[in-house]
Amino acid sequence: MHRETQISNYILAAFSALALIMLSLPLSAPVRACKAGLLYLFEPAAFSGAQGLRRLADAPAGLSRLLAADLENVRLRAQLRQDLWRLSEMDALRAQNQRFARALGLRAPRGYAPLWGEVLERDPLHRYSSIIIGLGAAQGIALNAPVFGEAEGALVAIGRVTEVRRESCLVLLLTDESSSAAAYLSSAAVEGLAQGGKGGGPRLSVNYLAPEAALVKGDLVFTSPTSATFPGHILIGSVAAIQPRDPAWNTQSVAVQPAVDAASLSQVMILRPGQEAGPQPPVLAEALRLVPPRRAAAPPPEVHPSTAPAAAGQAAP
Repeated sequence: MHRETQISNYILAAFSALALIMLSLPLSAPVRACKAGLLYLFEPAAFSGAQGLRRLADAPAGLSRLLAADLENVRLRAQLRQDLWRLSEMDALRAQNQRFARALGLRAPRGYAPLWGEVLERDPLHRYSSIIIGLGAAQGIALNAPVFGEAEGALVAIGRVTEVRRESCLVLLLTDESSSAAAYLSSAAVEGLAQGGKGGGPRLSVNYLAPEAALVKGDLVFTSPTSATFPGHILIGSVAAIQPRDPAWNTQSVAVQPAVDAASLSQVMILRPGQEAGPQPPVLAEALRLVPPRRAAAPPPEVHPSTAPAAAGQAAP
């Protein structure tokens, strides 16, 4: 018991001496630094704004510079994230602007009105089979309406509308194995039937070509004017390979690489019948400008009954 009392007295004396030493030494700066560091560690938002500047002023110079540098780093990181987001938005707007500029340079075939729509959905398992477009019956889309993409400033036939909903429609691509369209090869001037390839690949084929036609690899393939769906002379693609002739059929066929990858399109053009009235021919406009406007005939002067005989007597010889 006596020994425990001595130990407690020693501890009390040591703490008393430590307290006297701490009271006698200038420890206000380290205490403020420790307090500011702990506060910034657990609540960094307390150092933002005017109140944070006062807290930094109370802290030692070294710790104040360290905390100010960390706050500046946080602010610059937030600004960098915002700038990156703005840069990505500008890139998207620039790409959209270029796409619209190219679209304005495209001319729809005569007798058709173009409608541009966004691609809303595509089947990830059948990318070259069909796509869903954000245009529907509310915009005047009808069944079997032709659908086109854009490649180097030219229209490219990619498919037709097979299902119409109110605000969207389903487009069957030409690369689908159940799709077909009349087409011709430019150099050979021979017509055949463009059909989707088997297996849902990115290519299609033109079958039933004349056996005597001289086929050339790289020849361009266009829609035929005899097509029931597409207007004539619209690009489809180019001949990628000449397939071996089947002895059972007295025809030829070629593999065609589409001019545009329909599975990567984000915007397409759908045609619907109708055409806006164009400007008048120059000769007719000039003739209409030279013809003076027709003036309305002046009404006859009113004759009062009291003056009618006098006027009649003056008129008689």
